[in-house]
Amino acid sequence: MYSRMNFLSMIASVALFAVLPVQANETAKLATTMEATLDIMYLDAYKDYTSAQRQDAVRAIVEDQYDLEVLIRRAMARNWSLLTADEQMQVRNLIDQLIVKSFVEGMAGKGRPILDCGAVIEVTSKRIEVPVVISFPSGKTFNVLYRLGLLKTGWQIYDIVAENISIVSNYRQQFDDHFRKGNGAQLIEKLEKLLKQEELDVTTIIL
Repeated sequence: MYSRMNFLSMIASVALFAVLPVQANETAKLATTMEATLDIMYLDAYKDYTSAQRQDAVRAIVEDQYDLEVLIRRAMARNWSLLTADEQMQVRNLIDQLIVKSFVEGMAGKGRPILDCGAVIEVTSKRIEVPVVISFPSGKTFNVLYRLGLLKTGWQIYDIVAENISIVSNYRQQFDDHFRKGNGAQLIEKLEKLLKQEELDVTTIIL
């Protein structure tokens, strides 16, 4: 059964190599990278890959093309500064793994979706949005909006809105709740336990 938000991890794992600040090119870059992550799941060249190998391959695409720390730090907001430098590295690594694991496990056994990336919507000179419609063979469709900001490193994704639910807003509340009584070490412990779960859905994770 397709979950409305089960594929948010796929969206989060999609990377965007933002070198040229030419807004019109961002849709093409986003579509190309999304298709590259899907290739890992569906092309015959990868049919013998284990789940772990697929996760490694997808993560390599993401990390080569896009800095997920922008999204993670925005979701954590002020809580990011409560972590030590070492904890920040561990949290970043663990969340990256959770996103990729959820994507790979969520797509397993499902037909390859068709992606329709719309034209760039200019919000301001330094903020744009790219709407994407994801259509599965079952007839299910999902509307996703990528929000990008122009940083020194180029256009970077700072939020993803799937079916009107913001991944940043969703997780910021959970991080706030955790740090009212918890600390960085306890967060890392929770993330490590989550990675051991089967059929992980990153969009329904409760910290």
